[in-house]
Amino acid sequence: MPSRIGRRTRLFRTPTALRYAPVGMLLLACICWGLSTALSKIALEQLTATDLFGIEIVVAAVPLAGLALARGARPSRPDPRLLLLGILEPGLAYLLFDIGVRRTAASHAALLLALDAPATLLLSVAFLRERIDRLLLVALTFGVAGSVLVTWRTDGSHGSVTGDLLVIASAATAAGYAVLARHVATGRDPVVVTAVQMLGALSLAAPIFLWSIARGHSHIARVDAGHFGIALAVALLGSVIPFLLFNKAITQMSASRAGLIGVLVPVIGAGASVPLLGEQLGAVAVIGGTLAIVAALIAARRPDNSRPARKAQPAKELGEPAPGPTVEMAMRK
Repeated sequence: MPSRIGRRTRLFRTPTALRYAPVGMLLLACICWGLSTALSKIALEQLTATDLFGIEIVVAAVPLAGLALARGARPSRPDPRLLLLGILEPGLAYLLFDIGVRRTAASHAALLLALDAPATLLLSVAFLRERIDRLLLVALTFGVAGSVLVTWRTDGSHGSVTGDLLVIASAATAAGYAVLARHVATGRDPVVVTAVQMLGALSLAAPIFLWSIARGHSHIARVDAGHFGIALAVALLGSVIPFLLFNKAITQMSASRAGLIGVLVPVIGAGASVPLLGEQLGAVAVIGGTLAIVAALIAARRPDNSRPARKAQPAKELGEPAPGPTVEMAMRK
């Protein structure tokens, strides 16, 4: 028995396994985000978008802070860059999209939200100096086209400049989060990074949530147990689990690859909507999903120059980097 355990342990430490470990974590994160997208539609039957946003951030921030403290982190002044992670996403990215999609056509929102992947690539080149080759550009083309086709809806409504700009801003902030996480998460305990990130998001969500309650716009007092339970599931699948996985994976792969694998989120969300919401997928959506999967496979199999960081030790202070070397990356101010 010990020899079998030893062989299995060595198997998971092979170069191939280590190379694809961050891809596996990112894939699990995409599955969680996709499922939360479908479940959020059920929760919004009785909750407002502001209610769901507040529940998601509060439920994520409290247990993650407790987990970080249990791992040895001490309360202290958090790193402002980690707080900025949470303000960017899930903070502004979620909020701007929720507001923007109410003011523009769903088809416009689908098209503009697909700008997340190319925006991540552009920011990765500009700030992280990552190299983009032809194969990655092919994957980008497939990924953008696929995500648009999967989420495209012809609802007969008209777009608006304001709504379109808000959705574009949402995609830009999400791309900014991915690039900033690649810069600041390396060498840190991902639990501490995610805990401080959620505190940053809480600084944005709390006043908005309280303002909604004060104005009488909240429906949280009237929600039944079933829909509230679904909202809690959205919090776990939309914030706690995927951001922990992403913040760990991004230290071992380039932001450009991560952005392209992320095109799987709308595919998984659309697929989950079939059994959960009774929706149907047409031929166009299936073609789009296939293109997105091809793009993700190209990005997953493509090696990059990113070196995995050493295993981070528990941080001594909440928001401070863990002991040990960190990877210094050139960031333009």
